[in-house]
Amino acid sequence: MGWRLIDTDIADPYYVTAADDAIAQARKQDKVPNTLHFYRRHLPCISVGRSRKIEEDIDLKLCRKHNVKIVRRTTGGGTIYTDKGCLIYGLIFGNKGDTSLETTFKNICSSVVSALERLNIHTTYKKPNDILLHGKKISGSAQVKKDNITLIHGTLLVDTNLELMNNVLKNSKNTQVSTLARESTNTPSIKDLKEALKIEFEKHFNSKIKKGNFTSHEQYSIEKLINERYTNDKWTFMR
Repeated sequence: MGWRLIDTDIADPYYVTAADDAIAQARKQDKVPNTLHFYRRHLPCISVGRSRKIEEDIDLKLCRKHNVKIVRRTTGGGTIYTDKGCLIYGLIFGNKGDTSLETTFKNICSSVVSALERLNIHTTYKKPNDILLHGKKISGSAQVKKDNITLIHGTLLVDTNLELMNNVLKNSKNTQVSTLARESTNTPSIKDLKEALKIEFEKHFNSKIKKGNFTSHEQYSIEKLINERYTNDKWTFMR
C-alpha cells in the first residue's frame, strides 16, 4: 500500500488537530495507508504539548483579546504558536523495526532541510528536532510512537506573526525564532514548499505519495474528537 497525501490547507485549528489523530487511529487499524497531511490554521492557535502546563506557558488574557485558540495535542514537545503563515506537515506511518525517536527526528528533519535546499534556502539541522536558518529556528517537530504507528508533525514558519507569538507565549524569545520571510530574500510560496517537501518525503520513504481524501470513517472520527476532546476544557486544561 502506497502513501496518501491529504492537503487540508487552511482550516479550523480544532479540525486539523483532530484530523491528525483520526488518521493515526485509522492507520493503526490498517484502514488507511501511510499519510502525509499538510495544513495551516486559519485562526491563530497555540498548540500545547501533551505534558505542558498552560499557566506556565500561555498568557490566557492576551489569547482571549486576540482570539487565539488553544489546543492540546497528543504528541510531546513544547508549546508553540501557529497561524496561517505557518505550514504544518503531519506524517503518520507504520513503524518499521526499532527506530528510535532521535533517529526519526534526524531523518525527517534532514528531509525538510533537503526540501528547503531545493528552493535555494540553506538551513541546518539542530538536534533533536529543530531546523535553523542564519542561526534562528524556523522549524520544529514533535512525535509520538504508539503501538504500531508513528505520528510526527512539524512546522515551517513562513510568514508567522512573531510579535503576537512573543506576546501570547510567556517564554518566547524573538531573537531565537524567525521566519522564512524575514531570513530569505525570496520567500517560497506555500505551494512550492509543499511540493518540495513531498518530493523529499517520497525519497526518504521510497514511495510515491498520491493525493487522496479522508475516508468516511476518518470524517466521523474527526467530528467525534472535536466534540469529545479538542473543544473540551477537561482535555485542554488537563495540566
